[in-house]
Amino acid sequence: MSRKAEKRPMTDDQIAVQESRIPDIALKAFSNAYKMALANGAAVLVAKDGQLLEVTEKTSIVLRSIGAYGNLKSGTRLHINKSSKQVTS
Repeated sequence: MSRKAEKRPMTDDQIAVQESRIPDIALKAFSNAYKMALANGAAVLVAKDGQLLEVTEKTSIVLRSIGAYGNLKSGTRLHINKSSKQVTS
């Protein structure tokens, strides 16, 4: 006999409220990871103003220019088709 109370199923409204918090949680997680990487002396790749940058705590080096993808709405899913190039020795 378990003393655990049975969990009631969540309503659609409760699920929607929790799902609406995901973008904010993700933003905070990425921000924290960025800050931790820089604090630990690692380099971070950043896309900014059409350029790919390698950012460290003290420097920011432009690696190359990148093309703009266009305007995307928040939550848009991108499907990337990887080419199947085989390397032969």
